[in-house]
Amino acid sequence: MVSLLQGCDPEMVGSFSTADTCRLEDFDVPTLSLSRSDYGGHCESAQVYFSNAVTTNKDFLDLFDRFVVDVVLPKLKTRLVENGAITTSQEIEFYYQRPPTVRLQPGPAWADVKAHSDAEYGHQNGELNFWLPLTNRDATGVDLWCESSFKQGDYHPLAVYYGEVVSFHGSSCRHYVNANHSNNTRVSLDFRIGVQGFFDTQWQMAGTTDDHNRRIVRL
Repeated sequence: MVSLLQGCDPEMVGSFSTADTCRLEDFDVPTLSLSRSDYGGHCESAQVYFSNAVTTNKDFLDLFDRFVVDVVLPKLKTRLVENGAITTSQEIEFYYQRPPTVRLQPGPAWADVKAHSDAEYGHQNGELNFWLPLTNRDATGVDLWCESSFKQGDYHPLAVYYGEVVSFHGSSCRHYVNANHSNNTRVSLDFRIGVQGFFDTQWQMAGTTDDHNRRIVRL
């Protein structure tokens, strides 16, 4: 991630305030990249630029592929076996989002993401969300908050630390991240994985063609 950020235009994406350590929490995002064009900024073009940078960075995507295929999918298959969805010897197809979404949330700021379910944005129920923080939650005070089940309203922080990844059913369970009041930047990855028998490969998001690309893996 450090290499990916260092390869971006600092006027569009940002730069590290401490070049010696390149700690992700110390990554500074330009003010103009945080403001919409209506207010004199260029956050829309900065988002497009950064999305293209992620999509075309082979080293980053290769590492992400290994993480999903070697770590996440075997664990997910084990959970499916434990819950009786499949047998141990049964092969199954997974459909994972590629590239993942990279989030940069600099502080201090007071805006937060409103509670929402991904179904509100056209996503289907046959997939799981995965959230992977790349910064220390103690340094930013930012957590992913999620309700325990559909419309339960009992929001609680998932309290995921660097080196951990959490899954939840974001299509039905509303979730949000709180405002970053710290002087540090929060960086995280999120992505979705569909499971054969639950995931509809023909699904089209209503009103948009801007869906994520998927890679198919059979285990």
